[in-house]
Formats: sequence, C-alpha cells, structure tokens
Amino acid sequence: MSMIGYVLGLSPAQVKALRAKPSLATDVASAGLGMGGDLRQLGPLQEALELEKSWHILHYLFTGTLDDTSSPGAALLSGEELGEDLGYGPPRLHDERATAAFARFLETQDLAKLQVRVSCEEMGRIGIYGVPMGPSSDSSYDDELREEVGFFFPQLRDYVLQVAQKQGGLLVWLS
Repeated sequence: MSMIGYVLGLSPAQVKALRAKPSLATDVASAGLGMGGDLRQLGPLQEALELEKSWHILHYLFTGTLDDTSSPGAALLSGEELGEDLGYGPPRLHDERATAAFARFLETQDLAKLQVRVSCEEMGRIGIYGVPMGPSSDSSYDDELREEVGFFFPQLRDYVLQVAQKQGGLLVWLS
C-alpha cells in the first residue's frame, strides 16, 4: 500500500467548523478518498491536491530533513491534528496564518535549485519515502525524481498560493 499525500484548501468558515467538530476532518479526508460522512454543513469543498508519493520528497527538499515539523517548509508533515488516524496519522489543519506562511515560503523556492538538491542516494540513505532503495537505486533515478519534483512542486505552490490569497487554510493528510 502506498502512502499518498493530500492537501485540501479550506475557507475560513470551514477551518472554524473543523476546529469546532474535529471528527469532520476525518470525514473530509475520507470523502477525498471516496468514503466519508455527511459534509453538507461545510458547504462545497475544493478539490484536494494529490501529491502521490512525492509529498515526502518535497518535504525533504523544503526542510533538509526526514521528519522536521517546525520549520517554515514543514507544512506537509505538520499542523494541528484533528480527527482519527487514517492509517498514517490523523488529518492536520493549518489555519489562515500558517497557510499564508507556507505560501510565502513556497514563493521563495526556486524549482531549479530544488531539483539540483535531488539525490536518490542521499534521500534513500536517510529513508525518504517514495525514493527507490536498494542496489539498483543509483543516480540514474535522480533525473526521474527531478522530473517528479518539476511536476508536483509548481502544482503545490500554485494551489497553496490560491488558498492563501483567499485567506483560507489547509488540511493535509496521508493515506
């Protein structure tokens, strides 16, 4: 089973509703996976951004670590835990301020510089999820991972910037 990362933009009212009833965060994340409960009280939800297995590679490129949850670029692994464990932890909420801070961070990132930092050997050594490991995981995978970063980073940056411009929040989860 793959560990897939999701990011969902929320309106300020939806952020408030999830805080008031944390179990809704589980329902929202489950709905994004084709399951879930009654979400009418939240109003229409934006479509979630699926980062596939690239979420951990991006986290590493943003933070330089396996599991940092406190630096400005750590939003894919941090946030206020709400609801139930979905198998890889509960959904995590970022309010409007945290989302704006993450958007500002993403705006400062240069895709080419992120891609230069891709090293399958290094990322495999420290255990970054989604990186090929083992004897066949040599530098030939670096170009493939650079392409993956080139595909997912702009989507994430643009998605978060749009949410921040609307003064919204984010719900992130792994499933």
